[in-house]
Amino acid sequence: MSGDFPATSPEAVGLDGDQLLAADERIRRELPHVTSLLVARRGRLAFERYYGPGAARRQDTQSVTKSVLALLTGIALERGLLAGLDQPVLPPGTAVRDLRWHEVTLRQLLTMTAGLPSELTDPAYDEAWMASADPVRFALEQVLVDGPGRAFRYSNAGAHVLGAVLARAAGQDLAAFAQAVLFGPLGLAPPAWARDPQGRPFGNGGLHLTPRELLCLGQLVLGRGEWRGQRLLPEGWVEEATRAHVEGYAWMEGLPGYGFLWWTAREGDTEGWYATGYGGQYVAVFPELDLVAVMTGRVEPHPSHRHIIAGDVREAAR
Repeated sequence: MSGDFPATSPEAVGLDGDQLLAADERIRRELPHVTSLLVARRGRLAFERYYGPGAARRQDTQSVTKSVLALLTGIALERGLLAGLDQPVLPPGTAVRDLRWHEVTLRQLLTMTAGLPSELTDPAYDEAWMASADPVRFALEQVLVDGPGRAFRYSNAGAHVLGAVLARAAGQDLAAFAQAVLFGPLGLAPPAWARDPQGRPFGNGGLHLTPRELLCLGQLVLGRGEWRGQRLLPEGWVEEATRAHVEGYAWMEGLPGYGFLWWTAREGDTEGWYATGYGGQYVAVFPELDLVAVMTGRVEPHPSHRHIIAGDVREAAR
């Protein structure tokens, strides 16, 4: 099965099984939008619950896709496909409306500081971008609202541009590159991935994975890029990607720090690294606890359920 994971009991890896069962009961009683909760510690799957038909199957992970893009960027850098984080995003001579686009770097796309408008605070821009015949070209035609590197603005368009940059650097489709260097080595079958009208996989979302497959990605990050004895990510990349480079929108999930398309927070006295997506998609990594948690939800508006991870699951680690 794609996403196989060695299983154990909570107690065998130092987790409070009663507290996890209480979290399960709270989800069933109070959070009807949640579709899964998985917890792994010390490399073993210790708790696994699904809520509703089809919950164990692949679903749209929304903006968790962005965090996967960050992992692919690290791989591309190590392989010499990209010159460095401070290389310009656009090839010389690329036609743009705002010449400041030529100053935008990979680092700024990874930290959401390129100067693009934020779809979260400008619904009209979001609708126009999504409806465009070429979302990459649409983004490049925008006048930047800040000078590159000056301010954090959460940007789906910027992540999609980064995906296009990676595909160009790799000389192949982004999904094919991801399968060759990341999903395949993890033992995952090729996932569905939504594409724009030009046929490009969306860099900002649309990647379909199962909760167990998300757990594999979290375990890879917990292992600082090593997976079952094989190094998939370059040395030091996870540490750099999960370090807070800028202050993000804390109101989104109560997560104040933003790394390279990963959110960071100090939960109690524990560091937490998060990949998050609309509808309650979470991959949470707690390195000091040797703990990974995954939660998924229906892709629709509903209250946040991150407190289950930040509270119940984290506190179950003894």
